[in-house]
Amino acid sequence: MNNDRGKIIIWPVYIDSNRTQAEGRRIPRGYAVSSPKLREISRAAGKLGLNPLVEKDKSYPKLWWEKSGRVIVDKNMSKREIILRISKMINGFRQ
Repeated sequence: MNNDRGKIIIWPVYIDSNRTQAEGRRIPRGYAVSSPKLREISRAAGKLGLNPLVEKDKSYPKLWWEKSGRVIVDKNMSKREIILRISKMINGFRQ
């Protein structure tokens, strides 16, 4: 991330309802989405005005063998609030 102040990383595993909290899910399963895609996360972050930057070739450290990618966004609220809002927006896209 190279010293990017005011930015945070959103890994797909943070909002994946198929993952356990031990595997990295950060929000309650009821708010999470099934198998979130990078483009969904990026689209939701864009609609929230968070200037998303997608990095497709990155691996979540606990799951280093899976190239899940990540999205870097501006931090203008708490990380948990950003994750919850992105998840809620993705759920809205899917309905």
